[in-house]
Amino acid sequence: MLFLPDSCGRFSVGATTFRLPVSTKVLGTAKIRRNSHSDGGPSVKPALQLDEVIFTAYYPADIQGRNIKKGLDWLLRISTWLNTMANPGRAIRSHWPLVIFSHGLGGSRTAYSQVCTRLASSGRVVLAIQHRDGSGHAFISSTTGPGLYVKEEDLIWTSNEEKTMINFRQQQLTFRRYEIYLAFYSFKQLIQDGYKDSSHGLWPIDKGSIDWSSWLSDVDTKAVECEKDVLLAGHSFGGATFTILSTDPPAGVSASIPVHKALILDPWLEPIPSPGPRPPQGPGDVLPQLLVINSEKFSLWKDHFARLIGVVQAWEPEKRRILTILRSQHESFSDFSLLPLVSRRPARIVMDRIVELSEAFIDGNVDEKMEIRIVGKKPDGSPQRQLVGESESDPTASDTSIPLFKSIGLSQAKAAEAAKNAKSANVLRNLIISYDLAEARLDEKQATIITALAGQLAKTESVEPDEQAFAVRAILQGKLKSVDQVNAAVKYLEKFKVPINELEFDTECGVGFSITSEELDDAVTSYIRENSVTGWPNLGSVISGVKASPALRWANPLEVKNAVEKAFTETFGTKEAAKPKAKDPKKEKAAQPTATASEAAAGSSSSNRKPVFEEGFLGALHKPGENPQIRPELREQHLRATDGQVWTRFPPEPNGYLHIGHSKAIFVNFGYAAHHGGKCYLRFDDTNPEKEEARYFQSIIEVIRWLGFEPWKITYSSDYFDQLYDLAIELIKRDKAYVCHCTQEQIKADRGEKISAPKACVHRSRPIQESLDEFKKMTDGYYRPKEANLRMKMDLTDGNPQMWDLTAYRVLDASHHRTLDKWKIYPTYDYTHCLVDSFENISHSLCTTEFIASRQSYEWLCDALDVYKPRQSEFGRLSLQGTINSKRKILQLVDEGYVSGWDDPRLYTLIALRRRGVPPGAILSFVSTLGVSTAASNIQIARFEQTVRQYLEGSAPRLFMVMRPLKVIIENVPDDYLVMVDKPFHPKNPQLGSSQIPFTRTIYIDADDFRLEDSKDYFRLAPGKSVGLFQAPYPITCTSYKTDSASGEVTEVFCRLEDSGTPPKPKAYIQWVAEHASSGSPVRIDETRIFHPLFKSDNPLAATPDFKADINPNSMEVIKGAMVEVSFWPLAKRCVADALEEARARSAKIKAIPGAGSHDAHTPEITPEQLVGKECVRFQGLRVAYLAVDSDSRLGALDEPSDVTPGIRQGDYLVLNRIASLKEDAGKGI
Repeated sequence: MLFLPDSCGRFSVGATTFRLPVSTKVLGTAKIRRNSHSDGGPSVKPALQLDEVIFTAYYPADIQGRNIKKGLDWLLRISTWLNTMANPGRAIRSHWPLVIFSHGLGGSRTAYSQVCTRLASSGRVVLAIQHRDGSGHAFISSTTGPGLYVKEEDLIWTSNEEKTMINFRQQQLTFRRYEIYLAFYSFKQLIQDGYKDSSHGLWPIDKGSIDWSSWLSDVDTKAVECEKDVLLAGHSFGGATFTILSTDPPAGVSASIPVHKALILDPWLEPIPSPGPRPPQGPGDVLPQLLVINSEKFSLWKDHFARLIGVVQAWEPEKRRILTILRSQHESFSDFSLLPLVSRRPARIVMDRIVELSEAFIDGNVDEKMEIRIVGKKPDGSPQRQLVGESESDPTASDTSIPLFKSIGLSQAKAAEAAKNAKSANVLRNLIISYDLAEARLDEKQATIITALAGQLAKTESVEPDEQAFAVRAILQGKLKSVDQVNAAVKYLEKFKVPINELEFDTECGVGFSITSEELDDAVTSYIRENSVTGWPNLGSVISGVKASPALRWANPLEVKNAVEKAFTETFGTKEAAKPKAKDPKKEKAAQPTATASEAAAGSSSSNRKPVFEEGFLGALHKPGENPQIRPELREQHLRATDGQVWTRFPPEPNGYLHIGHSKAIFVNFGYAAHHGGKCYLRFDDTNPEKEEARYFQSIIEVIRWLGFEPWKITYSSDYFDQLYDLAIELIKRDKAYVCHCTQEQIKADRGEKISAPKACVHRSRPIQESLDEFKKMTDGYYRPKEANLRMKMDLTDGNPQMWDLTAYRVLDASHHRTLDKWKIYPTYDYTHCLVDSFENISHSLCTTEFIASRQSYEWLCDALDVYKPRQSEFGRLSLQGTINSKRKILQLVDEGYVSGWDDPRLYTLIALRRRGVPPGAILSFVSTLGVSTAASNIQIARFEQTVRQYLEGSAPRLFMVMRPLKVIIENVPDDYLVMVDKPFHPKNPQLGSSQIPFTRTIYIDADDFRLEDSKDYFRLAPGKSVGLFQAPYPITCTSYKTDSASGEVTEVFCRLEDSGTPPKPKAYIQWVAEHASSGSPVRIDETRIFHPLFKSDNPLAATPDFKADINPNSMEVIKGAMVEVSFWPLAKRCVADALEEARARSAKIKAIPGAGSHDAHTPEITPEQLVGKECVRFQGLRVAYLAVDSDSRLGALDEPSDVTPGIRQGDYLVLNRIASLKEDAGKGI
């Protein structure tokens, strides 16, 4: 060999190539024209003539510190291996397992050195066959001379058989089968008998002397295991060679190769005669375990993949696996993709995954390396599954997708954007591969349109591959030229299947649309006349209406606008000549107090838009009682219990803190019920005592009430444990459940999640009484965890995995926080959720879309037990880009010190947002603005912060604040100069009140508001320059300044108060605070914490090696010594008092309603005082930011009676958090 890749396993790797001369044997009837080895002239010779077998052996080797030729030391005696190769504390095999590898078309014995070397480095001997059947790129025979790749035009047929390349390929398979047998048995003979017995016939091709004594096996041990457990591996055409598994050995060979497993990479099956390997015929005739690893394109080759599925049907389900490596290509399995001088990281990533899965399969633990998720449905309704990695996201996805997306013409930025959404990126990847779009030479606009098509296809399951192909062709042909047209095309193709009525399609999608200016003018004039338009104030609505009309949907928007303006001018005169609307007297904007939850839930606004609960997903929900029941009596009983009201529930698991995504579920469930005058339960799903903690119960109740919602009742799934147990017994009696003793691994295998179909559990048919007895033993603690489960007997023929005999009860050795040690068994979510919904007469069971598949099992169980059946409806979940919500990952951040705790303001848990100072009404406003639909919402953080900013704009008092104080002395006033300045807390919201602040001889301004060098575009303070002070009676002019002798920084500024004559009109105003000890001014801030994004990217889960690599090391900035005006103290005290009064009023109101808010004695009691924290002290630091007091603060004044004048107290420590920056003049803020 010319080179050998670096090994990655326990052992160094060597390689030796062997030649086995054999008696000339001709297979098949085809001939080929070849050059003569003797005279160089052309001659016709058999196409498949076997005169020698060549193979390379890759093997574990000890090549360090030995003067032995690389490639010949692998047969050192076992005693030597034990001394030199075994890792400490790890036993080594007594012999090496054997792997035989067959290459594909155009391959060779060295074309798969990556795979072969890695298998050898893990402790295996790999024989890579160099096939001489004309399928390799080239070879030189010692007898027949050079041989090249055989093409169809090279063949000469001498018989009447089918003269096709496929027929020749079948003959090549027979030839390959013969080569593999000869290689195997000659090698086996060498291992058994050694070099002295020449029966093996092998000769090494490598030059140099050979120490044949090292090729012997010991008396009691074998160097290589050839008697059993051989692995056959192959790629492409080499994968087709597994047909030898079902055929008899060639003539002269007494026994088959003892193949135990077959690893097939991208098998090309067209040459295999139908139907393929025969099923086992007798007890001793068994097929080995099979793993097929496909590249993406091979799995998308529909006809071929169907053939593959048909072939592997010969295997028992538990012995077969078919995997597809997304983003891989056919050549990914060989060295070809790694040959460029510049390393191709994506190719290496795919190769690593292929080898990892291959080694796991050989070692018998491939299932442990896999995770299966359902990503959709196949045309026949069965689930579409996808293999994913061990982590929650694939960190290589964007790495490998972006180059592929750029190959169709997308820019780097657009390709990166397309790779962000995993679902649409997967669809785009499939489109590119399926239709060879990388070779289509698309321009960037067409590539963008293809990307838009992928985005639309990702949202629907109704467009089949044939219709997808039609849409792609329409784009390539230039028919679909805009995103709007693509959207219309997808909607059309959802309804209509091939053959497509192209004329109707073109009309619906605006293909070839044209309209003359006269036709457009006539259409606009008709619209104005028919809609009784009165004048220019209606211009915008007319333009929108004309654009929306079916006849003009595809008209150029600019031409429509011009046509409407032209018609308005002709009808109503020029816009300037139109009578202007009289201005109303300017009114002060109404105050915008903090919205209550009910107001936010109602979705009220100043516009005419419907409340969020009356449109879209929520507007289309059924009315109470419309959910179907198997008996009308159940419906009637339900309506009597609820009085026809909407009853919902919010059912969190008490195993963690709620995050921003939960706020949407809270808003939907509580808000929908409130909007319709109904009731909403807070129900804790406490069926997993191993993970539940008291702190989570309390936090969840507190957060819900902090958001402004009051549960109708607080209940627990454990309240119904007795009823659930009784129904489980009833389910068994109805033969709808059985006790299963299978291991978790066997249950997974039987459920078919990693194979083609589910299989009935061996306990499924056990007698009813036997299951009742076993269930009683489970209840009595006879079994340990995982030794017994109660499973529901559902429908294994259904394509939905949620119907494949889900577990209803399992044994847990854990004490429950409420029932203590009463139970040894606990119900599962799948069993509990729907039944407790039924017990509580829930009319609308609202949950997120990951539970869509569970709806069928939800309804099945209610019907199986003949109980009231609520209706489950699913909405899209909410997440924010650049954040993580995983409990496990947040715990890592906390434990490793990246954040201070679950309430660190840089996180997006609800307790963290509360601590940061985000008002609950702002969170509800954000959710309401997004609306509710079935689509997931992955929103930028900037949009969330903008909503918070807008909410605070009208409701947050404004205080003067300087972040980096610079002392200013006004020289022309006396030392005791004092003016009390009346200052409103908000210039547009007088309801927030006002305050008096002192203006004295010594004030402080922000250091950024003074500079030594003036300029034309600078309007704040500089030597000789005047500036205004907000709310102060006069401007000031800088006369001089003092600097630090060491640093040169300005430490004091001396100014003149322009209080005589006509003061200059300032061009700018700056904030200030005065020094006045008797009033406590200024208020000094010990810490101001400025929070920046915790992660550097929008998708931290895509970072490598893990999400922590994306952490922003500068996510928090602490500024010390800031100052704020003295009215901070009375404002802070008033904020706390007002919030406490509002919380007490809410509590009193809910207690006044009979039955409302009820709960048992074990439920944490959340007092009004717990709902009011220091964070409710919020304000806008003028020209700085929106800020709130942090919980780390110590403010003695807040604990004093209301009649005590507030101010700083001994031991106080004031910490402010930035809630959000200011939208305007962000450069001056923080």
